[in-house]
Order: sequence, then C-alpha cells, then structure tokens
Amino acid sequence: MKPIAIINSDYDDYLHVTFAFTNVCNYDCHYCTPLSKSGSYRFPDYDLVIKNMDHMLNIYRTHFNKKVIRMHVVGGEPTLWPKLGDFVKWSHDNYQCRVTMSTNGSRTLRWWDEYAHYFDDIQISVHHEFTDIDHIKKVLDLIYSKQDIMVAAQVLMDPLHWDKCLGILNDLVDYPTPWLVKSRVVLDLDEKNIQPEYTEEQLEFLKEKVKKIPPSDYVARMKSTGKIQNSEKANAVLVFQDGSQKQYNTFEVWKNQWHKFYGWECNLGVDRVAIGASGIMIGSCLARNMFNQDTPFSIYDPDFSKKFNKDLIKPITCKEIFCSGCSSDIRLPKRKQNV
Repeated sequence: MKPIAIINSDYDDYLHVTFAFTNVCNYDCHYCTPLSKSGSYRFPDYDLVIKNMDHMLNIYRTHFNKKVIRMHVVGGEPTLWPKLGDFVKWSHDNYQCRVTMSTNGSRTLRWWDEYAHYFDDIQISVHHEFTDIDHIKKVLDLIYSKQDIMVAAQVLMDPLHWDKCLGILNDLVDYPTPWLVKSRVVLDLDEKNIQPEYTEEQLEFLKEKVKKIPPSDYVARMKSTGKIQNSEKANAVLVFQDGSQKQYNTFEVWKNQWHKFYGWECNLGVDRVAIGASGIMIGSCLARNMFNQDTPFSIYDPDFSKKFNKDLIKPITCKEIFCSGCSSDIRLPKRKQNV
C-alpha cells in the first residue's frame, strides 16, 4: 500500500528556507550534480539579498504565523562566500533565525574559530574523494568544544567505493570525541548514471543512519537551546488509503519509491522556500512552479519587493517525476489528488 498524504505539524508555525548562495565548490565529487559545482554562479550582491530577504521573511511572519524560521545555507561550498558571516548575523539579529549549514568543512581552523559561532547546527559532509580526514577531525573537535553548536559528520556512502567509505565512517565512529556521526545515502543513483547501485546488505547497513551519538547531556542541552528538534521523533507522518498512519522515515520512503508525487498538492512555497545559486526560487526537487508562476521569482531581482506578495503564497501541484533534491521537500505536507 502506498501513502496518499504526508502531514507534518512541524510546519504549523515554522518556515524552512534553503539558500544556495553559490555553485562554486572546491571539490568535484563524481556523484554531485553539475548544478552544485559548476561555478557558473559566484556570489550575490549582499545589500540586494538583505533587502529582498527582509521583504519575504516579513510576509511569512506577519501573514502566515511563521514564528520560527530555519535558514539552511548550502552551495556549492557556502563557506567560500566572503559575506556569509554578515548574512548569518543579520538573520539572527532581525528574524532570530535558527541557522544551519551543510559544508565540506575544508576551511582552515582559524576560519572555523572565527565564524562557527554564527551557526546553530553545522553538518559536515565527508566525501571520500577529497576530504582530509585528519583536518575534518580537528574541525569537528573545535566546533564540539564550543558546546553550544550542534555538529555532525555525514559520510556519503558511495556504492562504487563502499569499502573506502566504510573505513572512513568507522574511523570517525572510533574517534574519542563523541560528536554525531551519520551515514548518508547518495540519492537516485540511476538518475546520476552511477552503477552498481547499493546491494541489499549495504541497504540494510544504511537503514539506521546514525552511527555515533553524543552524550545525553549534550543532546539535552542542544534541545533546550533550540539547536535541534525538541521532540523525540520528527512529526512527519505518512497517511495511507485505509486511514492508517506511519512515522515518516526518509530511508524507507526512498527505498520504497514513495517519493514520486507527480500531480499531488504540495506545500512547497507555503512552508518551505528553496533558493538556487542563480537566485531563482524553485524547489530542491527543481520544481519551477513555486507560487504557481510560469516564470520563477528571483531573490536577486531589484523589483522583487514590488512583485512578491502574500496572495501568491499557496500550495502547488507537483509537476516533477520524483522528489529527490532534499529530504526536507519530501517531508513537506502534501496530498494526493482525486483519491
């Protein structure tokens, strides 16, 4: 039986904004899409970004009761943007955003010591082709030592180099500092023309992504300060045609091919906004009809504040074959039509 809806009370008063400032990256991982590493979009005009983000976030807070705003910054490699620290500080000071980041962690220890405190949660992706593991351990140690920033290592488990990735994962798990360590699936290998795909044994290993958990007092402190979710489980729930419900699980959804939502009504644009490296506001799934517009909005448009208004913020009908860009898109409230 396949699901017919996803409900998620996390989004009742919560807006998730993903912002890819650039597609410049100092890595060239073979499983990464060119959209994330080609370098065709460098860095945005800071003043224009602030002006337009202020207009957009004010609409969501004033008219849609979005009391909590999570700003997730990605790339490319986001730490390459010289204005990143200024932007994150503005987000904190003006909208009390909970700012998270996905990064390859390659910047110097001096950089991390200077800028890590701007973030609430830092997820360091570990890529077997390029990552300096000794450096990553030092970065993780530095961030963890501050004791007020959630930090994790996420090892991308490449099926073409499984043993190497497993060795890196085990090395990080065995390291004495108890930062969080996760294994991470490389999504939709068939679309990236990667063969072979995962074996059943590998899939079983990846079923539980968390491989090392920090001490309970550390986790409790992160929850109490809002660095991580303060509930025992995520609130996303799968709803099936017979009325039964099941706790959402990213891996299960992906493995069972339940992330194909063509024709469904989705809250993309209502509860979640994704901004690409070009400034275009599209879904991480590459949906281009956010806000039900034929031509997507751009956060870099000098006239954005004149064009973007509260009446445009409505659910959309999914036109994509599958939802693959980000697990946050899959967890959005959505409903199958004409059930």
